[in-house]
Amino acid sequence: MVTKIRNRLDIHTFEVLLKSSKTMIVKVVGMSSALLISVFLGRTLGPEGLGVVNLANQLGMVCLVLTMFGFQFVIVKFISIAKSQENYQNILNTINSALFVNTTFAIIIAVLGWLLNPFLIKYLFQGRVELTVPILLTFFMLIPQTVARVFSAALNGYGKVWQSNLVEQTLSSILVLVGLAIYWVFSVEFSSISVLILYLVSRLIMVVVVKLLWHQQIRGKVSALKGSLNLRPMFKMGLPMLMVSGTSVIASNLDTMMLASLGTMEDVGLYNVAARLAFLTSFLLQVTNTAISPKLASMFHESKLDQMSKMVRKITLGLVVIALMVFLSFVLIGGWMLSFWGENFVEAQVILIILAVGQFFNIATGCSGLLLVMCGYEKEHGYISVLSLIMNVILNVLLIKSYGVIGVAVATAITVSLSNIFKVVMVKRKISISILPF
Repeated sequence: MVTKIRNRLDIHTFEVLLKSSKTMIVKVVGMSSALLISVFLGRTLGPEGLGVVNLANQLGMVCLVLTMFGFQFVIVKFISIAKSQENYQNILNTINSALFVNTTFAIIIAVLGWLLNPFLIKYLFQGRVELTVPILLTFFMLIPQTVARVFSAALNGYGKVWQSNLVEQTLSSILVLVGLAIYWVFSVEFSSISVLILYLVSRLIMVVVVKLLWHQQIRGKVSALKGSLNLRPMFKMGLPMLMVSGTSVIASNLDTMMLASLGTMEDVGLYNVAARLAFLTSFLLQVTNTAISPKLASMFHESKLDQMSKMVRKITLGLVVIALMVFLSFVLIGGWMLSFWGENFVEAQVILIILAVGQFFNIATGCSGLLLVMCGYEKEHGYISVLSLIMNVILNVLLIKSYGVIGVAVATAITVSLSNIFKVVMVKRKISISILPF
């Protein structure tokens, strides 16, 4: 079977498929763990309690964008190229520079977050004092999360794709799931605070694991080298990538933040469960993007555009077929899926279908955004991301007052669809590559 697949695909597509298969196993385990956590919390804490946990985690994701400063893409690109040239000095310089910059940013933002927490509660979250401790825990998590992200990006750039995915998302979910089981056995009270403490512990453990994995890869290769800071070229690429990653992450979490500010925590809980199901489709794109990103950087660097075009079109075709099947399943049995969280969540099926439309466009446009980044068009990607964020804010303001949580779903679906279409057009104009399989 493997030989038949190898014969039908070019060497680059086959290599991505091979790495994606390993990464997909890791992703499926992590995704399954995250779903089990969400279902369990939905049944024990209800929509409101689940909404608090989701709000804290998504606020952390927004802050993590600032602490990383777009360096996760810089690390992948620099280390991928350095490894292809066997330049271990540049690898060491890249990781040292990223740790210095990103850890410093994480400490500063965490301290500012703790100091400004009362103002956030009062002016952003309608004075809900019950959010005080969850928000504080969120800022404390930033430091270990940032360190783990740096090493995870380094592993990805070094070609250790499934290991990178293991420590970035999957391991944390597994550890939280184990912690919930321990809570259950010892009859520890389930609350949003006790659950967030589990997330904090899991991320501290994750830092230890990812550092061990990284040092295992470079053991004996950099021991005789002395690392130095290589800040200027990293900042040069990182600044536009901050625009790209920042606007995309803020846009993907803006809906939750606005619901928490203008709506209720129950709305947040319902919306996030629907979004979690709808975004299941996008995990396939994340898997392939993680596997393909170092390959795109090196192929573009070597001017292998024809091979790159052939590879991305085949990958996109497979993603489109799978995305269509998943979308149809949401339409037909979406209510039944939501019932696993509890009967109160079934009403979110309309939200699920609307969000799934946007995710279908996200998948159908393939790795367009990643192509722009890895081929040196970070600024163009950044402009599209900024425009998408502005459009998302405007649509949310217009729709949330009249349609509530449904309006937020519509705004998200429209923004995701249009922004990805713009990226496809930009890839065709700048790189002369059509990623669509037809």
